[in-house]
Amino acid sequence: MSRQCISLLLSTAMLTGLYGAQPEAASGLTYSLRAKQQVFYTAQLASQDISLTVAMQIAEDPGTAGINAAFGADAPLEIRGLSFAEPYCYGSGRAGEEDQCRVTSPQSARLLWYTSNNGANEVIYDEALPFAILTVVIPQGTPAGEYQISFDPAETDACNQDRELLSCTLEDLTVTVLEGKPDYLRGDADGNGTVEVADAVEVLQYCAEAAAGQTPAQSYVWLCGADATENGTVEVADAVAILQYCARTLVDPNPQW
Repeated sequence: MSRQCISLLLSTAMLTGLYGAQPEAASGLTYSLRAKQQVFYTAQLASQDISLTVAMQIAEDPGTAGINAAFGADAPLEIRGLSFAEPYCYGSGRAGEEDQCRVTSPQSARLLWYTSNNGANEVIYDEALPFAILTVVIPQGTPAGEYQISFDPAETDACNQDRELLSCTLEDLTVTVLEGKPDYLRGDADGNGTVEVADAVEVLQYCAEAAAGQTPAQSYVWLCGADATENGTVEVADAVAILQYCARTLVDPNPQW
């Protein structure tokens, strides 16, 4: 356990320092780092950075009065942002003004939270909600490999209102960058293994959302399959190419693009 939790105040709205050795509380909690996407490709990073949203989740919370968390990211990954998540998921409803949430270097960040309820324990009310959000950038040209976004175990802990350090299980996140492009079938936008009219419809829906100023959330594998013209962009021309391909299958079961 780090010394950071020992430095919190327990009087009024903050935790006081722990004087002397204190036993750990019997119950603990779990901190985990999660992202919707963890696998990327060098071809995907050939011409752009990728911004990855990483959520810090808390589970098995017995009631905490103060939390420290320190994060690190393997180079060349960079931590560009750290903030408490909204809606806030503790009983007090929001992070207090004195709480701290900051990036300390391109590869590290830390946060400090304490209860605003006169030092009493606060219990997370929805474990499905993130406690904090990290913004991590995978820079253009990042080579293939595995990269860790992780907690610093020496600087991550929690205290309860009885000035006991709680046991914390830490679950880190591995980001994998693979060489080249993913396996995909050209023109198969819906990923069902067949190029058909439904793929053209999906591409047109994507284009309509993009034209309306929305940002369609599609994976890189989807984008590779939907880009039937293979010009690096998903556009109406791809839907036309898919329809032309489908028309050719009426006379040739294996037409060439």
